[in-house]
Amino acid sequence: MLDESFDAENAWESYQSGSVNFRVDDGVYRVQTGDEGYIWGLNNQEHEDVIIEVTSIQNSTHENNAYGVMCRADISNNGDGYYFLISGDGYYTISKGEGDNVNQLVEWTSSSAINTGQASNTIRAVCSGNYLALYVNDKFLAETTDSDYKAGFTGFAATAFEGGDTDISFDDLTISTAAPQ
Repeated sequence: MLDESFDAENAWESYQSGSVNFRVDDGVYRVQTGDEGYIWGLNNQEHEDVIIEVTSIQNSTHENNAYGVMCRADISNNGDGYYFLISGDGYYTISKGEGDNVNQLVEWTSSSAINTGQASNTIRAVCSGNYLALYVNDKFLAETTDSDYKAGFTGFAATAFEGGDTDISFDDLTISTAAPQ
């Protein structure tokens, strides 16, 4: 089990270029982007069957965005992996990154369980065998199966749609081993 307090900057990927910035910052992992493409930052430990839980805080006012956690992200950092995403306007999806494409396994769906706007949400992703599930604020939202990715890194992902910007802080991360399905 990993409890991450984001005190050590070198345990997570850092990057800055133009409007894209992700890094450990003052005890949180912060992801900022103004680009209309997905960005992600990964840790440096490989996992297989995991339950990832983290508190996310949307700092920006633009609600047409997506942010959340990744499991089984490719160690080459090419965008491959499973994405468990919510948006500032109250939607969620489970998607699969395949290079530059992030394809929905579960279509974007609205949920009142998601706190909208500049708010905090607890995201829990389950990656166990080929089973994938998403919970937000202790409410089950979706499940699906996919067997393409077996192991990889944990990460955080975000994007801004329609020319807005996204600024998300992640804190109180736990990664625990899930029993294989």
